Amino acid sequence: MYLLKCGASKNSIIPPSDIGDMYIAGYSTMMAPKIKGVHNAIYTRAMVISDGEKKISLVSVECIGLLADFIDKVKERLLAYDYQPKNVYIFSTHTHAGPDTMGLWGPLIGKSGINKKYSIFLIDTIVSVVLEAERELKEVDLFLSKSILEKQIENYRSEKDINGDIKILRFITNRTLVASLWSYSAQPEITTRENVEISGDYPGLISEMIEKEYGGISLFALGLCGSQSPIYCEKGYEKMETFAKEIFIEIQKIFQKGKKIEDTQIEIREEKVHLKVNNPDFQLLFNIGIFERDMNDYTIVSTISKIRIGNLHIIHIPGEPFPGLFSEIIEENKDKEIMFVSLSNDALGYFIPLEQFKLKTKEWADKINNEKFIGHELESIGSEAAEIIRKTVKNLFVYKKIMAIAAHADDLTIWAGGTLKKLTSEGNKLICVRITDDYADCVGITAEKAIKNNKKEVERAYKVLGAEEIIHLNYPTDTLAGADYLELRGKLVYLMRKYKPDLVISFDLNGTDEENMDHITTARAVNEACWQSSFDLFYPEHFKEGLEIHTVGERYLFARNPTVVNFNVDITDYIDDKIKAVCEQKTVMKNFFFQNKLLARANRLYIELLEEDVPIAIKVNLLAKLVYGEIGQKFGAKYGEIFNRIGAGFLEDIA
Repeated sequence: MYLLKCGASKNSIIPPSDIGDMYIAGYSTMMAPKIKGVHNAIYTRAMVISDGEKKISLVSVECIGLLADFIDKVKERLLAYDYQPKNVYIFSTHTHAGPDTMGLWGPLIGKSGINKKYSIFLIDTIVSVVLEAERELKEVDLFLSKSILEKQIENYRSEKDINGDIKILRFITNRTLVASLWSYSAQPEITTRENVEISGDYPGLISEMIEKEYGGISLFALGLCGSQSPIYCEKGYEKMETFAKEIFIEIQKIFQKGKKIEDTQIEIREEKVHLKVNNPDFQLLFNIGIFERDMNDYTIVSTISKIRIGNLHIIHIPGEPFPGLFSEIIEENKDKEIMFVSLSNDALGYFIPLEQFKLKTKEWADKINNEKFIGHELESIGSEAAEIIRKTVKNLFVYKKIMAIAAHADDLTIWAGGTLKKLTSEGNKLICVRITDDYADCVGITAEKAIKNNKKEVERAYKVLGAEEIIHLNYPTDTLAGADYLELRGKLVYLMRKYKPDLVISFDLNGTDEENMDHITTARAVNEACWQSSFDLFYPEHFKEGLEIHTVGERYLFARNPTVVNFNVDITDYIDDKIKAVCEQKTVMKNFFFQNKLLARANRLYIELLEEDVPIAIKVNLLAKLVYGEIGQKFGAKYGEIFNRIGAGFLEDIA
């Protein structure tokens, strides 16, 4: 049972009076007017949620948008307080009446409108509200309420393509509201183009209404906002207040209703996406330094994330997706509660479905009155990005059953421990298979004690990695070359038909200089079993037990000295789990370092790390971070693991 806790805080982010000129953001880029007043206060609000194992922070900022390079600075600061970067979500409300936080609304063409003093102030404020929220952590129950209000939204691109979802999460302790997170999809653009006053637009007004009537801290998240305008778009402050009241009436109807989320374990998935910047206007902004961001060949790296709490899935998108982009995914997952958060951890413009992307776009539907903006392609990085976003989100809903198969106790932890922990932490199910009993992997103890110790230690290690089941085949160590190969392969086919893994992780036959025949035999047997399990004429005796044929979808294969490396996994967030799992295997690790000390001495080398007075944990920590740090650096990660991934081959190209 996971105990959910929540704390929340907020603080004003009105620019201090002594930091110099600030420019209003939101409408025509460049040559923006200076801010000359405050119509209503703007805030950053934060909530911290913990299930006892994971701690995450959700931060809503009343501004036009925040780019990843800014957000990374906040994440770096929060890392010192034990917030892993992937556990921090900073999203903009997208008010069109806040300070320029992206650089697009400067005093003249080609000059950024960002005030660096304000950026420092904003980072400090965000960090402080997160830390204050954590200090307020309380045990809570989580409730979800929802409604649909489409009549307040206009879609100038497609009248039928409107998303009017209202979603509200309430975190309650002893009948007291600690925090709420609510979402709606109308872009906050009710202020006029002539406006020079700061305002949080309708989300800011409604959040304050919720806080006043129900208590707690109320965060706003912009939903599927692409091409979604409020019915009072650019009509001014009077209509903004009217709009806020109309939305709040609907919120009042559902706020204290809804269902409780029973399963409160937090699961986090994050995928990096590489998005090509095809828009020449965006390319120019990078070239002249308005956007300060690392980029190779006009390709941006960003992230898409999913938080799952029970049946609730909160999807974080680094831009403004059109509602139609995810209609198929929503339909496929209609048994799930899905909440979309736009402009989260980045601000990359509109993500337009390919079928709606116009190569020759018009900026205005009504040229005379300039009222209906339809030039979303002008504010999109390009036509390719949306499909990448769609596919990535679709994959976030796919859960896999993984079977990891190794010859010895330490094979999986050493070669794939970080990957396995990452997969299980994302909700995938792991079954670990150890083929041998490791009776010889010891020094200074009997074979009987080695077998007993290694079984206990490997089970503790695999539990650290998140294994739900551990299977021991108990072949004597270093004898697989002489074992009944067809019997071994048959046992593996049996396990694949019984457990039906989507992914198998094991040894690769393509490695070089492999002197351990257990590894070679395992590689051969596992990879043959992966395809033989789908043939009904192989081992037909399995079908008498009610088993069926099964096809393994993909394999991640590792080797001592790999010759084929086509897949890498960033294990930076899981390196400590990997080290912990390896350290659980005290018996084999003692032998590992002893054998390496003998090898060093045979080559007339003295390595202090290998000496017996150095604790095993220190040896493992230093060696693992050295080896997997070097691997990670090759593909831009702090720590990484590499594999030969075998999937559907040419079928993937056809698909």
